[in-house]
Amino acid sequence: MNASNSLTDWTNNLPERADIFPHSLNLINDNVLLVELSADEIRAASFLDQRVLQQTTRGTWIAWQAIADIFEKTPFGNPPSYIFHVGHCGSTLLSRLLQRLEATQSLREPLPLRVLAQDLADAAEGRSFLSHESLLERLQVLSKMWSRGADHTVVKATSICTDLLPAIRSVVPGARFVFVFNRPETHITTLLAGENALQDLKGFAQIRLQRLKQATGLELVLHELNPGQLAALSWLSETVSAVSSLDAQAGDILPLDFEVFIAQPAETLRSTADFLGIATDSGNIESAIQSDVLRTYSKAPEHEYNADTRAAILANSRSAFSGEIRDAMTWMDGLAADSELVASSLEKFG
Repeated sequence: MNASNSLTDWTNNLPERADIFPHSLNLINDNVLLVELSADEIRAASFLDQRVLQQTTRGTWIAWQAIADIFEKTPFGNPPSYIFHVGHCGSTLLSRLLQRLEATQSLREPLPLRVLAQDLADAAEGRSFLSHESLLERLQVLSKMWSRGADHTVVKATSICTDLLPAIRSVVPGARFVFVFNRPETHITTLLAGENALQDLKGFAQIRLQRLKQATGLELVLHELNPGQLAALSWLSETVSAVSSLDAQAGDILPLDFEVFIAQPAETLRSTADFLGIATDSGNIESAIQSDVLRTYSKAPEHEYNADTRAAILANSRSAFSGEIRDAMTWMDGLAADSELVASSLEKFG
């Protein structure tokens, strides 16, 4: 990445410059990495993390307060919508289909949300860098920055970020949220099927366990969990959070079962767009459904992938890991006996 040190190069007309993207937050130094990304680069990116940066990408770190001062009095246009999810459940696919609709951009897994999700989890244990007011300020400013560049913006969060939903709701007026999930047996089966399953399962296991214990009071020890239980943990950490947000009955969250989406993609895409306030017509929906999005792997579009591919992978995993899947489901039932929130998650999303 190429660095640029001229502050005015980055701050002049910043509220109108969608090509200047808030890529990362550093809470230790209290600054933000701004980078230049074209609309095409953002549109193509499966992950807006380190993988989107190239040697030729221009960027610079700027004090957070300088950015906050610029956006303090900048009004929202259309507020962004957010996709939260349990992971490996079609949320990337949904985001790619939504960006096929008119005047809509999708931002997939921007790093600042991940940083703020960790700080929020640490706040419950007195270890956060940010006060709650400072967390809210960052979410509001970032939401303003992400909403530049299109009439409608859909931000797909990383799968550890669902606890941020109430905070975003409080500072982004009119924001709407989609919570994408699959059933726990399917989720566990999917995660155990991966070539690097254990590595993937351990990647966010610490924050997932941290958040689940905070929410439920359950006594769990990470190193005692086997791969099936780690897969169940990833499902529970997000569904428990989502259940808590749904209990607010604000009417701004759409639960989306991925199996329903697979069975009825056009109808589900239309109802999701309607919920998010994205204007569509039958031709627009059909064009999105007939695009290559449903025929490629959304996180790596260079690979072919469709519903039949997914069904074959799930069948093989169920055969290979039947015992682990069964034991993980039994483990979740045991947790439900000790936690009303776990029981509610299984009732709502199981």
